[in-house]
Amino acid sequence: MRRAVLLGVLLTATLAHADKLGFDPAAIYKVPRGASPTEGPAQAPITIVTWSDFACGHCYRVQPTLDALNKLYPEQIRWVHRTMPLDEDDTTAAEAALAAAAQGRFRPMSDRLYAMGGRVDRAAVELIARELGLDMVRFRADLDARTYRAQIATDLAEARKLGVTGTPTFFVNGRPINGSQPLKIFADVLDEELARAATTPGDYDALVGAGKLGADVAGGDPDHASTELDLSDSYRVGLGLPGHQDGPDDALVTIVVWSDFQCPFCAKEAPVLRQLREKYKQDVRVVFRHLAMSFHRRASIASEAAIAAAMQGKFWAFHDQMFDNFGNLERADLERYAQNAGLDMTAFRAALDDRRYRDLVVAEGASAQALGVDGTPTMFVQGRPVIGAKDFATMDALVGSMVERARAISASIPRGDLYALMMVEAKGSERADPSRIPTPAGIRIALRTNERIRAAISACRTRDRGRAASLASDLAGPERARLVHVCKAAGVDL
Repeated sequence: MRRAVLLGVLLTATLAHADKLGFDPAAIYKVPRGASPTEGPAQAPITIVTWSDFACGHCYRVQPTLDALNKLYPEQIRWVHRTMPLDEDDTTAAEAALAAAAQGRFRPMSDRLYAMGGRVDRAAVELIARELGLDMVRFRADLDARTYRAQIATDLAEARKLGVTGTPTFFVNGRPINGSQPLKIFADVLDEELARAATTPGDYDALVGAGKLGADVAGGDPDHASTELDLSDSYRVGLGLPGHQDGPDDALVTIVVWSDFQCPFCAKEAPVLRQLREKYKQDVRVVFRHLAMSFHRRASIASEAAIAAAMQGKFWAFHDQMFDNFGNLERADLERYAQNAGLDMTAFRAALDDRRYRDLVVAEGASAQALGVDGTPTMFVQGRPVIGAKDFATMDALVGSMVERARAISASIPRGDLYALMMVEAKGSERADPSRIPTPAGIRIALRTNERIRAAISACRTRDRGRAASLASDLAGPERARLVHVCKAAGVDL
């Protein structure tokens, strides 16, 4: 009897799933923006309409991914925030967010509501509103009058009409992404939509005007493609930030490592990479890139400090001290390492005090995640991924074989062109600074407009005005305006 009941339950669930309609991730849907709060430039080439709920755990967990997108694509995204309450009888959080939006404070209110799981009462939202400095008379009046109930009902009705059945659901220029997905899923779609926007006259309405009117895929939303790195393939990986390379430009083998100064496995791998450099000398270079994991409290500020050291030409002296004294990353520790490395302490302290390189750290980490990197250390040896800490014998065998192979090839190809030629055929995209992918000597590979913008933004974030100006020299119109805005915020006037 129990077996029959269980089979019946499974059959019912299967039939229910079969009856459900989902969205084709490759299709465009005609998604209305409604009267919802927006963030970002009105003329941004990308519009992301999202339905979410403050009590939704997946909606909360995806917020760092969305913040990282803003660092990878600054001034290129307009966000439209629509509400789909999980509990239609409890809309206090949604009403409070809209009331805060009416006073220009949607984002700080929504951040607090997500952090609280959205399950708040009237007293709690009033406390948050007071902390945010809202006009409390107006805020209370909006809640008392249920001013935004109609808007919430409209958001919900249009979600149902479109076929949205869960949160979070995103539409990137009409392209659907369901659930809390890895950053790579978002970045791949954004890159495709940026290219489409560049060749489609008109605004958002033109981009979605001919789109489908609702969910149309039987069986629900298809699964997204795997984001895992293929260990047998090679990826396009740039050489990171200035001053982060140990070894010559014409090394036969390039090892790019995404690492975290608070990661014990990274601390274990650091001496292995040092041994490889000592053994292979001019034949190997190591490039350090930052992936400060969100669950490591001091990782971001440690990376910012390391970049500040790199700007003074002392990255590796600083890097070695942090890993040799693993776990000691408080401000006093960082200043001691800087002093030992011979840094200008006034400039170093100023960089940490104003969080000058925070956006660089986020963009570096986001570019790793957009490639499919999801942990540290992750190394790319000649573009081929090696995941996790490996002992010296393992790395020596791999690097040694690649050195011998490269040495044979270098008989007919200049050493300095080896890595560049490998990157031409590699898969994926370098999303932090595409100009940091080397090109073969005598060959000029022009960056696409969006790649030039990314490279120029990276230059501005390192305060390299000359390089930023050179990269921006041919840009005009909205693209240049966006770049000027981002660079100004980074302290560079173009």
